[in-house]
Amino acid sequence: MLTLGPIMLLGAFILWPAADYVGSRGTESLANEADSLMPLLIVASLGTMVMFGGLYLLNSEMMENSEGMHKQLLTVGSMLIIASMVAFIMGMGSNVAIINEADATIDSSPDAVVDAYVDQSDLDDSMNNMFDAGSVAWQMSPVTWGLALIIIGFVAFQSGRQDGPMGLVFPALMPIGTMFLSAPIIDDPAWFNIVFPVTILTHVIVGGLMVAGKLNIPE
Repeated sequence: MLTLGPIMLLGAFILWPAADYVGSRGTESLANEADSLMPLLIVASLGTMVMFGGLYLLNSEMMENSEGMHKQLLTVGSMLIIASMVAFIMGMGSNVAIINEADATIDSSPDAVVDAYVDQSDLDDSMNNMFDAGSVAWQMSPVTWGLALIIIGFVAFQSGRQDGPMGLVFPALMPIGTMFLSAPIIDDPAWFNIVFPVTILTHVIVGGLMVAGKLNIPE
């Protein structure tokens, strides 16, 4: 789950047309490619749920081996993971709404159907509001997701770890989470375009090592 899900999400992120756009440009980039974006949204949604599901299961298994403060921290971590997934789903939901409304009916006549927009400006304003709502949902996801990674890395660092280089894999989530957490603070698209793929690839590496049996959950 920590391998396949991140790959699907990263692929969708790279191909997504509105990744770097804001405001009306972001809305237009989605509306102009509405016919081809729904399959990409499905891939992104599945990738998001699979990835965060895998991270949640990892956090839960670590909780079973923890007690005291570590267990309390991981409980907070599980809530942060869920909050991150909800934020992603809400953000993607706003994009779905824009795509579905791209070909909406425009009719200013007095006896127009209920679901028709008065004019193009009315439709554009509505789609821009949808885009902004999705942006708001996504803005805090690096914070909640980054904090969850920091918690997992911190608990792993203080728990019984494997000997050798593999014992440093989970603790490495602390600096990765810190970098990702800083994205809304730095507020630079170029920085986000670096740390987001790095964060995703970190999940792929952790998942791959666990599938290969080379990385054990801290006890």
